[in-house]
Amino acid sequence: MADVIASDNFLTELQSRSLRVLLDLIIPADADRGMPSAAELDLVGYVTEFASDQIPGIKTELESLDQAAQREKGALFGELDKDDQQTLCDHLREIDPRFAITIAAQTLNCYYQDDRVVTALGWKAGAPFPEGNEVPQADLSLLDPVRERGHIYRE
Repeated sequence: MADVIASDNFLTELQSRSLRVLLDLIIPADADRGMPSAAELDLVGYVTEFASDQIPGIKTELESLDQAAQREKGALFGELDKDDQQTLCDHLREIDPRFAITIAAQTLNCYYQDDRVVTALGWKAGAPFPEGNEVPQADLSLLDPVRERGHIYRE
C-alpha cells in the first residue's frame, strides 16, 4: 500500500481523531497475542487506495457519530472518555444496527490484510503463491470419449 501524504487525507482533523478512537473500539490491541489495534493501521491510506468509493459513507458516518456525541454527551466523540465512547457506540448500534457499517467493513478489510495481523494469527504473510502455483499437467486423453460422442445438445 502506498504511503498517503497529508493532502490525500480525506478527513478533517476532528474526523481523524474520532476515527482513531472508533477504530480502537472496533478492534482493540491484544498484547498477549501480538495483535495491533485497528487504530495502528493506515485505514485512510487503505481506503484511498483500494476503496475510494467508500469515502463519502465514511465521512457521513463520522459526522453522524460526532453529532450524536454532541447531542447525547455535549462533546465531540474524540473528546469523550473511553467509557462514554463505548456507551455511545453501544447505544447507537442498538438504535441502528447499521451504525458505522462502512467504517467497520473497511476496518476489517484493512486489518486482516496487515502482515502483523496475519503473522500473529499464525499464517504466512505475503502473497499465497509468490513464486507461482505449479499446476500438474492433466491427461487430456480422458476427454476423448466425450469428443467422440459428438453433439448431444440442440443447436
